[in-house]
Amino acid sequence: MRRSAWATALLSALLTVTAVPLATAAQAAASCGTVHGTVADEFTHENLEGIVVDVIGTYYYADRGVVATGTTAADGSFSIPVSCWEISATTRTTDPTGFYGTRFGLAGTDVESGTGFWIGGAGEDVAGDRSVRLTPPGRLVPVEPTRVIDTREDEAGPLAPGERARFLMSDLPEHTVAVVLNLTATQGTASTSYISSLPHENAEVRSSVINSSAGRDVANLVTIPVSRWTESGEPEVILYNNAGYTHVVADLQGYYSADEGAGFEPIAPTRVLDTRGSAPLGPHGTRPLVLAGPGKVAPADAVAAAVTITATEGTARTSYLSAYPSDAVDGSSTSVLNAYQGDDVPNLAIVPLGPDGALTLYNDQGSTHVVVDVVGWFVESRGADFYPLQPQRAVGSGKVDTGSVLAFTAQSAGVEMRDDAVALSLNLTTASASKLSYLTVYPTGTTRPFASNANARPGSDIATGVITRLGPGPAFSVYNNSGDVLALVDVSGYYARND
Repeated sequence: MRRSAWATALLSALLTVTAVPLATAAQAAASCGTVHGTVADEFTHENLEGIVVDVIGTYYYADRGVVATGTTAADGSFSIPVSCWEISATTRTTDPTGFYGTRFGLAGTDVESGTGFWIGGAGEDVAGDRSVRLTPPGRLVPVEPTRVIDTREDEAGPLAPGERARFLMSDLPEHTVAVVLNLTATQGTASTSYISSLPHENAEVRSSVINSSAGRDVANLVTIPVSRWTESGEPEVILYNNAGYTHVVADLQGYYSADEGAGFEPIAPTRVLDTRGSAPLGPHGTRPLVLAGPGKVAPADAVAAAVTITATEGTARTSYLSAYPSDAVDGSSTSVLNAYQGDDVPNLAIVPLGPDGALTLYNDQGSTHVVVDVVGWFVESRGADFYPLQPQRAVGSGKVDTGSVLAFTAQSAGVEMRDDAVALSLNLTTASASKLSYLTVYPTGTTRPFASNANARPGSDIATGVITRLGPGPAFSVYNNSGDVLALVDVSGYYARND
């Protein structure tokens, strides 16, 4: 249930900063005290030994790099002497084994979200307690699609301009790392707006998960780290609405747990259904799609499929599509995408497989063709764990011409991930398209697959969730088929193996 939502303009304002000269060597030699604290597992509260804690420069002082370093003792504690450099700094906490993801400050997943402090003033305790909580990776627990947010039935009403609304996820298990939601913006009043997910209520808005517009229902699959920096201490999701008023609806597709679940096996996008070669789905029509079993494409222990579903050649002015396990009780009561006549509309979905290894597709109004590409499987016995990141715009996002590619590596994109990461979760937004086009995300160094992840159209900003395999680097590429378009990549997590 939504609670304590408050409307406000962005809390972060532009600040006029006066540059401070760097300290002299003599000043730097003076002791400014220690940076100290404890590193512990966020869920078990176990103190962690052998974790590397670096003190690094931030903002205008990022070029200073590491100015002090230390390692946690058997009780998880660290105490790092620092010199008086007269700089803004934060801590960077790294697990040499790679099991825990890198953290900045208390719990940030990138340097800009790390809590900072000032190093200056000889003899002072520069930072106070700088303890760190490391979040373990998660494995997917898929669920039958379940509606968990619907502001149309909420007394607080739609999200207002600039509002940061908090939604309790109190039914999630205690050790939930992130949630997978099919998020829909509906009944928006602004000609154009966007919705962002935030790690906490006062966080800076740096990326988006949905681009909405008046008179159009827009859905996108989003993976959101749950926020625990709350009064209740229970998991919450925090959504920010940029302009106008809009209702939001969210259907839970699954959650990542540190205790249980299935690992991810990425594959090259594989087309498993294209009804243009047979017959479209009619009004209230269903289509079973068997993916697991003898002679089928799914691994024997697959419990869910990650698929890109595209609606095309629809006859109804508007409709919606659902995707759910074959044994679902009321699967058509939720949706994975909103279809429109004359438009190709894709969306990512994570769908549990029924006992017969099948999922069911449902179309509500008119008739529409449906294309389904599998991008990976969630399997019980192995697979990669998920490391959620606070969503951030990848450096290198920008214009891509006809038939051209934007190439990214983790380092060039400015994203903190393990070198052995096998897949990436991201949000791809297309904007300022000069003509209709489609975009494909794939591992750098491999043949571009016969599949698409996103569709671009002139006059619209469109966000689409993507899970892609990674090439060496780790690296990935974004291909644009036609015209010029802005391709904006927001990274929300990565997958790496720990077995």
